[in-house]
Amino acid sequence: MMPNNQALQVFYLSIPFMLLLAAMWLNNSTLQKSILDRLSAIEARLIAVEGRVAKVETRLAVLESRSGIIVSS
Repeated sequence: MMPNNQALQVFYLSIPFMLLLAAMWLNNSTLQKSILDRLSAIEARLIAVEGRVAKVETRLAVLESRSGIIVSS
């Protein structure tokens, strides 16, 4: 049941539009939070991998020095 007054029609049509905008904003903000959470998890994994690579490099250097092999990188 739509009112006959044009001002009321505009008002009643603006409410669903505002709700739609609010829903879009909430969806966007939750999507951004999800993306940031995933990126932080990837960053944590990369830091762990960098630590492991550093350990492997030091072990390789020790093994090379023990065996007398010098490999320049």
